[in-house]
Amino acid sequence: MSTAGRPWLFDTNVYVATMREGLGGRTFARLTASAPRTFLSSVVSAELQAGARDAVGRRAVLQLTRRFARLGRIVVPTAASWDAAGDVMALILRRDPGLRAKVRGLWNDVLIALSARQIGATLVTADAEDYTLLRRHLRFSLEVVPPAAN
Repeated sequence: MSTAGRPWLFDTNVYVATMREGLGGRTFARLTASAPRTFLSSVVSAELQAGARDAVGRRAVLQLTRRFARLGRIVVPTAASWDAAGDVMALILRRDPGLRAKVRGLWNDVLIALSARQIGATLVTADAEDYTLLRRHLRFSLEVVPPAAN
């Protein structure tokens, strides 16, 4: 599936890597290059807000979210996406009941993937394992990037 001209939707781990690496990091460069076609998932926004532990972090997340809101580029899962998420989770459990514990932790990931699909975006993530599992049960455009160095 070609990603030329597609919008981009970045997973939470990409934003976290950008904050850790700083302005000179490769992840920041990737985000900057993609900025004209980048959208923010409301699920990613919520995860970033939940992870912001100090005033500086909360302020950075608020600025990011406000910027995307001003541009009209926040993607919220529709009712149909929520229903599809439940269907995907049930399908995974039917096909592989041994993944019951893992599936509980996939709700946000499946909603992010469905949000990307809603707008025809390519989802960019460093979480190869979870999104590869989801792609076995759900069609969406995906680009896996190397995880950030710690």
